[in-house]
Amino acid sequence: MAVLFPSNYFLLSFWFFLGFWIIYQAFGAFGAVVNIDKPIESSIELVGVSGLVPVLALAPGPGVASRPAFNLLVRIDNDHILDRHREGGSVKVSYAGVPLAYGSIPSFRLGAREALTVAVDATSEAAGVPEDLLRLMAAEQRMGVAQLEIGMQLGGPGRESYSWSVDF
Repeated sequence: MAVLFPSNYFLLSFWFFLGFWIIYQAFGAFGAVVNIDKPIESSIELVGVSGLVPVLALAPGPGVASRPAFNLLVRIDNDHILDRHREGGSVKVSYAGVPLAYGSIPSFRLGAREALTVAVDATSEAAGVPEDLLRLMAAEQRMGVAQLEIGMQLGGPGRESYSWSVDF
């Protein structure tokens, strides 16, 4: 039976540590390349607007109330190697920080590397758009710089949030 001296224990421990360190680094590099926990990607397209454009075409006057509605197409891509399930979500359309309309996204399940396109109707249940905001929208539209802010939340609060600025 061979006798191991203290220096041999050190060398043996060093080689074990080095082997585990190399394996750990290799799997870390593999995880960075494969990106095991790839999030859902999404995009949005503004398809139609109603209840707002005619009011903007007219110079809004006193007593003009507008209840806007927005037709959106939301594309959701699952680039992950596993299925993804979400318990629906919500969409908020704003202009200059003022919410104009809300919509909802139904629950869905995406298979591995699948995509889904959902039509969302965002409507306003409120009293309408403030007159000052309508004037600002009309002025920015004439200058060609009007943009809607669209936010989407999938799942419950604090889950996944996405936001876009869309030319209007």
